[in-house]
Amino acid sequence: MADLTIVSAEVFACKSDAPQIIWAKDMSPMFEANIIVKLQTQSGIEAVGGVLIPTEHHYDFSVVQACRNLFPEIIGKSLEDRISVTEFMLTRCVPLNPLAVSSIDIAMWDGYAKHHQKPLCEVLGKKRDKIKSYASTPLFHSIDEYIDFVKDLQSQNFHTIKFHTWCELEFDLEMISQVCPQFPDIQFMIDCEQRYLRDDALRLGRKLDELKFVWMEAPFDDYDWDSYQWLREKIATPVLGAGNSLLNPFQIDQSLKENIFHHARVDTTYVGGITQALKIMKIAQKYNKNTELQSWSYPLGQAANLHIMLSHENCNYFEQVVPYKNHEHAAKSFIRTDNLGYVRPNPEHGLGIEVDWDIVSRDWYSHIRLDEKGLKSQIRSI
Repeated sequence: MADLTIVSAEVFACKSDAPQIIWAKDMSPMFEANIIVKLQTQSGIEAVGGVLIPTEHHYDFSVVQACRNLFPEIIGKSLEDRISVTEFMLTRCVPLNPLAVSSIDIAMWDGYAKHHQKPLCEVLGKKRDKIKSYASTPLFHSIDEYIDFVKDLQSQNFHTIKFHTWCELEFDLEMISQVCPQFPDIQFMIDCEQRYLRDDALRLGRKLDELKFVWMEAPFDDYDWDSYQWLREKIATPVLGAGNSLLNPFQIDQSLKENIFHHARVDTTYVGGITQALKIMKIAQKYNKNTELQSWSYPLGQAANLHIMLSHENCNYFEQVVPYKNHEHAAKSFIRTDNLGYVRPNPEHGLGIEVDWDIVSRDWYSHIRLDEKGLKSQIRSI
């Protein structure tokens, strides 16, 4: 029987060629580091996991440093014990960056599925082969740019599109009023990045009702439950949270119990990995709600979310980051929407993503490895 004991752990923080992202007019441009964790087992299985961490002004170092503290806890542990290992990492007396836990947890699940020689969704209990996708846009500076981009997405057979926009009421109203009627066969969503006040959110929400938007995402801070309840009583469009700040399963349970959000919204790469995301999927099922997983990530993180979606029925959409090439760094295989508007997993075992280690070697700026020889830590100037 294969020995699934973890004997080495590495983490690479990589810069990418993607342009910096602006999430709203009043926010600074974001650097999007590609964090990749590689684990090796005694039997030779190479397991990988990854997250994207956006930070202002400079690439992030916090995830790598958190892994430095977490790696000693996983060396010598078996992939069979991945759930208890993750639960321990999340319940330390001083919690560390949850994206570090997520990247390790995703890698452990990848290795476990590779051991069983199955795609991860089959290990999780696959319920379907595909899921609808929506194109998740960057922010543009003019309405004409949005129109041109939607035309291009339509030509690529996207049927649902989510706008990232200025999060400024008058521009947002004008943009959706001009853009959406030109594309009657496309459904739309909008991400408000927690930037709105109540009165402006209501004005926008009424316009979304008129245009029959699929959902309104993150108009308020995820913890401003009174405002979410207030808005949900006044508009018909489903209202979801942000997906990257309300991460505690107990709090998510309470929010759904009190009907704060139309559906749960989390991201496997933020919440503590596949282990935690599976718990939240079950919590939402208890209240007959969906968990619409956010997937703004590089391929390893995208794949982790996709495999969970395919093993559950209470999720309607996969978030496809566009343009594709901006978020396919350091991968030889990708997650892409087909010409019918669906996403399917790659057939390879585990996550189904092949890492391009030559690109990782070229682009890393922080690297840590722990094995029987000890700890090795390296930093390069960016």
